Amino acid sequence: MKVVKRYNQYRRDLDIDMECESCGATETYTSAYDDHNFWDNVVPEFKCKKCGKSAKDLGIEPKIMPTRYPEGFQI
Repeated sequence: MKVVKRYNQYRRDLDIDMECESCGATETYTSAYDDHNFWDNVVPEFKCKKCGKSAKDLGIEPKIMPTRYPEGFQI
């Protein structure tokens, strides 16, 4: 799943819309967390509810997503 849109961010919590690279299905995830671990490790592991594949299963390198605040910055 790749991130198509980020919105409703409050501090580090936000909502994201994702699209499956395999079948094109879209999903909304309302418990996203804006840090490098989430973008680098969690998002590539999301499985599509329609086809069951993730970006990691398809061998797709994750897009580097910048965080709104630097690592270690307390809000």
